[in-house]
Amino acid sequence: MNIKKLMTPAVMAFIVLGLITGCSSVTSSTSDMSSATSLSPEKIKELRKTYPVSTGSPQNVDLQDLTFKQVLDYTDSVIIAEVIQQMPDFSVDLITEPGTPEGNLAEKLEAAGEQPYRPEFTSFQVKVDEVVTGEEVGSTINLIYNSEFKGIEPELKPGMKIVVAVKKGVGKEQEGSYSFTRYGTYYVVEDDYVLSAFEGQSEEMRGFSQDTNGYKLDNLISEIKALKSN
Repeated sequence: MNIKKLMTPAVMAFIVLGLITGCSSVTSSTSDMSSATSLSPEKIKELRKTYPVSTGSPQNVDLQDLTFKQVLDYTDSVIIAEVIQQMPDFSVDLITEPGTPEGNLAEKLEAAGEQPYRPEFTSFQVKVDEVVTGEEVGSTINLIYNSEFKGIEPELKPGMKIVVAVKKGVGKEQEGSYSFTRYGTYYVVEDDYVLSAFEGQSEEMRGFSQDTNGYKLDNLISEIKALKSN
């Protein structure tokens, strides 16, 4: 039996931010882009060898791209952090109360003679330099995503500096950990310029990317705060 095909939206919403659905309107910020310096297309192309755009989706999982506004509406904080190291992957037990989507999934797996689904997470330890918006977080935290998304979500390396929207983990196994996604991640490069980890196709996504990608970190922070205030 293909376990992934049995995943309900509720289960997937728990294990990865990339299945959030819905629409949000994005209001343009008041940033003066004409006065903001930017990296040249040639420089961006060169940097993309180290800081690539995340693409694709896992087999049998249909993802809906998220705007940065949607990510902000769902997550708890936006932080600036430096990657310390990759941590060992870990698994969690899903709460399977009777009558819940997770409980129904567990019953289906049990009836089919399958083991309970225990999602595995990829984890990166980071040092938090600043909380841009939202709730305070610890000085050192772990950023996590579902391991089925390896090669799709950003592969963070020690020494990388990032701006990232995060959501506090659920349950004992995720204590001190925060979920993150490519849709809410920027790399800080070349003396405080930024490159997005994802470039979408919708008008809203292209607009935000055009206003931030390759520009200064201060400009991205202004754009984020403008979105958060609307």
